[in-house]
Amino acid sequence: MADWLFSSGDCSVPYDFRDVERVRFRRGDIKAYMEETPVLPGIWLYRSEATGNSRFGIDVDGGEPGHGRLILGSILASRGQVSLEGCDERQWRDDGRFYVLSPVQRRVRYEVEAERGWRCVAVRLEGEALDLLGEEGMMPEAVRLVLEGRKDDLADAAPLSSPLRALGHTLLRAPYQGRMEKLFRQAKVLEMLAHQLSTLGSGDDAEGLGARELAKVRVARERLLQDLRNPPDLQSLAREVGLSSKRLNSGFRELYGMTAFSYLRDARLDAARRALEEGSILPLKQLAWELGYGQVSNFVTAFRRRFGVTPGHYRAGEEEAYAHRE
Repeated sequence: MADWLFSSGDCSVPYDFRDVERVRFRRGDIKAYMEETPVLPGIWLYRSEATGNSRFGIDVDGGEPGHGRLILGSILASRGQVSLEGCDERQWRDDGRFYVLSPVQRRVRYEVEAERGWRCVAVRLEGEALDLLGEEGMMPEAVRLVLEGRKDDLADAAPLSSPLRALGHTLLRAPYQGRMEKLFRQAKVLEMLAHQLSTLGSGDDAEGLGARELAKVRVARERLLQDLRNPPDLQSLAREVGLSSKRLNSGFRELYGMTAFSYLRDARLDAARRALEEGSILPLKQLAWELGYGQVSNFVTAFRRRFGVTPGHYRAGEEEAYAHRE
């Protein structure tokens, strides 16, 4: 049976990563790719993207019985849901979601509704990774049980933290090639694993906001996105939606894994990245100004910290990067 099945409408295409490292899917305006790359013993990296507005599904076969397997993923863009056969569905309504699955003899289904493209970076762990990560106290007990083949029903999700978001984007656009890219990938995957395992082991879930308050947080988010150049300050935004500043920030942490200010910063940088990918010819100074940066140097520094390269290098390398993936 094929490892992966991409589908959109009445079109379904199977793929098997035992034959290729990169698979591609095209249907109408949908253009997607997914890569599976071995990183270290028992550790694989997955990178996947789809362009434009699209809706599609991905079905994935589970692992073999008696062999532990864990997927730790970072969804960077799109809406949808991910489900592990026999477990509750996990939905994400907004960009930025961390999820964990143990697909042993269970099929995984991703249903993606991408308004501005789909971006996902995931790490797969299998039992062999215990030799590297399995030292006492290095990982949550549930992860150890999965990798030892003694647990097969782990399925959870959480807001995507700023470090995981930044690492995901960096891994999608590695600034090196050849041997240096391999070394860079190993380092960043291990860094990502540290954050992912910390998220799983923290047990620190929500701040306890009710459904009505969370709805107000989502309204605040939309208000921020309406005008990235001149957004309201935190106190004004909180007043607009009827929450205290502290409660509003707590809601942003619960839904999006970061404060309102951090969310605004990331939204500005994501908007800059999209503009560069879509071929914007605006000078960087003008682009920075339209996104609310008074100094282009601050914009360049923030962009490099988030995506691993400067906006100038990103603009120059974007066409080549997509060509490489095609």
